[in-house]
Amino acid sequence: MTDSPTTLHIDATRDEATRTTLLRLSGEIDVSAAAAFEPLHRQPPASRHVVLDFAAVARINSMGLAQLLRLLEHWRGQGLRLEARGLNRTLSMLFKMTGLMRYFAGPEGAAAAAVASASAPAAGVMPPSVRPVAARPAGPPQMRRIVRPGAAAPTPETTPAAPPAPSAGTPAPAIAAAPPPGDRLDFVVSQQNSQQLTGWYYLNTLLQRTLGRTVSLSVEDFEDGAAAGRTRAHAPALVFARPFDACALMQQHGYLPVARPQDDCDEVSLIVRHDDARAALADFAGAQVATALERSFVFVLGRFFCDECGLDSAGLPRRFAGSEIAALKMLLSGQAELLFMSSRGHERLSALARAGTRVLERSETRVASHLLLLHPSCQALVQPLREALTGLAQHDKGRQALQDLGMNGWDVPAPEEVEMLLMLYRRYAG
Repeated sequence: MTDSPTTLHIDATRDEATRTTLLRLSGEIDVSAAAAFEPLHRQPPASRHVVLDFAAVARINSMGLAQLLRLLEHWRGQGLRLEARGLNRTLSMLFKMTGLMRYFAGPEGAAAAAVASASAPAAGVMPPSVRPVAARPAGPPQMRRIVRPGAAAPTPETTPAAPPAPSAGTPAPAIAAAPPPGDRLDFVVSQQNSQQLTGWYYLNTLLQRTLGRTVSLSVEDFEDGAAAGRTRAHAPALVFARPFDACALMQQHGYLPVARPQDDCDEVSLIVRHDDARAALADFAGAQVATALERSFVFVLGRFFCDECGLDSAGLPRRFAGSEIAALKMLLSGQAELLFMSSRGHERLSALARAGTRVLERSETRVASHLLLLHPSCQALVQPLREALTGLAQHDKGRQALQDLGMNGWDVPAPEEVEMLLMLYRRYAG
C-alpha cells in the first residue's frame, strides 16, 4: 500500500446474465495504483470472467505496470478468466513487449497467450528496459495493422518475447562525451533524400538566428552506417538521424528527442515472389531473408512482425544486400524467399519491377521516423528548438525552409512513441 493519493479510479459493474464483472479503469496507472488494486487483491471479483476496460487510462508507467502485474498474477492463481478491452495502440504494444498480454483471453489477448507464456518475464519481475511512458487517448485500438492488399486490415495479437536488457550487440555511433566548449553547436544531418541540401542550409541559418549561437552544419550519409560509426573529436550538439541511429544515440549516449518531421515513418513490406503459393508468414519457417541493411528499422520491423505472426525471426537466415534494389534482385533470382523492404521504396518501384512480387504483409506502426536529437549537455535548448521548428509554418522564411526540405512541418515526438521505438531497438539491436 502507498500513502500517495491514487490517480487511478475503478468502476465495477456485474452482468448477472453472463456472470461477468466489468472493471472500467480511468486515470493514471502508477505506483499509487496499489491503493486502487488492493481491495481487488484482497477480495477478487465473484465472477469467474473479469473484463478490464483500459479505454480511459491516460498514462501508465513502469511502477504501474508492476502493480498491475501483481494483481493479474494473483487473479490467474485464483482461476479467473481475464479479458482486456479498450487498449489503444501504445498500451497494446507495451503489454505485448512486457508480456502482460499472456494473462488475457478474448479478442485482445487470446492469440498472445501461447507465444508469451514461454518468453515473457517471470511473475513479479518487470523487464529492466521499461521506463515511464504515456498512453495517447486517441488513435486506433490496436498496436499496429498488417494490411493485406485487397483485404480488410486484421488485428492479430500474437505477443513477441519481452525485450532483453541492453547489450553490446550493435555498436552505437562512436562519439565523444561532450560537444566542444564555447557557443558553437555542431549539427550533423543524415538527409532523408538528396534533394534536401538547400533546405538544411536554409534551416541552419534560421536556427542560428533563433538561438543566437553559431550552428555548424555537416551533411553526411548515414545510409551505410559508416558516418554513424565515425569517431569524432567532439560530440555533435544536434543530430538529425534515421530511426536506427537515433535509437543508438538515445540509448547509449543519452541524446534527447526534440522533434521529428510530420508524416515521416519507416514502414516495412514483407514481399515474396508472385509464384510463391505460401499465404501466411508462419509458412516461411527457415526461409532465406533478404534486406538492404542490418542497421535499419526496416529490418527491425520485419523481424518484429515475423515474431508477432508466429514465425521465429531468430531462426531465419538473412542476407544484407547493401541496397533495396539489390535485395529485390536476390528475391527475384531465387537467392531469397522473403524480402524486407521499406514500404516507401516498394511504392516507388515501377510496375515492371513489382510485377514479379507479391506483398504478403505491410506494417502501419507510425513509430519509426527520423529524429532531431540534442546532446544532453544542451538540454536548455530543447524548448527553444521545439518552438522554432514547430512554428516554421507561421512565417514566410520558415515556410520556405519547409518547402526546400520537402516537409509539411515538424512535430514534437510523443514520449510513448519514443519509448516504443526504443523497446523495439533494445529487443532486436540494442
